Amino acid sequence: MSKNAFRIGSAAAILGAAALVAPALAGASSTGSLGSTGSLGSSEAPEGIACAELSTATAPNGWGIPFDDEKRQIAYHSAEKVLDDDGSLKLEVNGPADRSVSYHEAGGVKLSDAVKHEIGFSERAENPTAAFQLRLTGTSENTSFANGFTTLVWVPDAGAVDTSNGGTHVNLQDGKWWSTKSIAGAKDRALVPLAEIAAANPNAVVDHYGVSIGRGSEATSTLVDAVKFNGCTTNFALEDPAPSTSGSLGSLDTGSLGSLGSTSTGSLGSLDLGSLNTGSLGS
Repeated sequence: MSKNAFRIGSAAAILGAAALVAPALAGASSTGSLGSTGSLGSSEAPEGIACAELSTATAPNGWGIPFDDEKRQIAYHSAEKVLDDDGSLKLEVNGPADRSVSYHEAGGVKLSDAVKHEIGFSERAENPTAAFQLRLTGTSENTSFANGFTTLVWVPDAGAVDTSNGGTHVNLQDGKWWSTKSIAGAKDRALVPLAEIAAANPNAVVDHYGVSIGRGSEATSTLVDAVKFNGCTTNFALEDPAPSTSGSLGSLDTGSLGSLGSTSTGSLGSLDLGSLNTGSLGS
């Protein structure tokens, strides 16, 4: 990958992620909205969010845009492939003012716990383009939002994997991230190891995670798949998998149906109706 190509791709990712500086203004989830105090974290682990192992056009399984001010920044399920054959998530922009993004709820998992699991995704584009973001609350030394809202952003650098024929960004939890707001351990948008940010913000929790492109780039697109976060990998596909042809009835032992015919109807005839205690019917 040429240095010029990297500069274009990474600059687009950085500018696109800069749109995450302010949380949604209206109708958003309480995490990160300007009007909400949000969650400052808990000493107890929150209830987990079910892993979205598959996301399709008809069943996105929690992926999308829950924030009203970003509703038009849509990403689409596509038949185009990254590494597998069932499709991907397509992020596309038409010019410098556009942005394309998709999020999934993280359930308020502690950042310090999330970094113990692999963060990553597969991508196919002429140059590495997509950014990975973690929307947090509960950060320390955050003078911008009382609930500690910020977004941590990973963008591909010159050492990023070749994505021209599909590649996988692995172990992003070991990489360097920047924060859209100055917080403990990550100020002035400096790139800092994610583990150091987590250590400096023991009460920080992840409310949403996602991928994005845009803001500052010319018309471009990228395909994303196999997004990994907190032990969950989401496969993006255009269509739902075909239903099984055998179904549950296919596994039924037909021999057992035959045994139904062996029920002796004669035993019904031997019932002594006269001996029935009718008094018990009223009880």
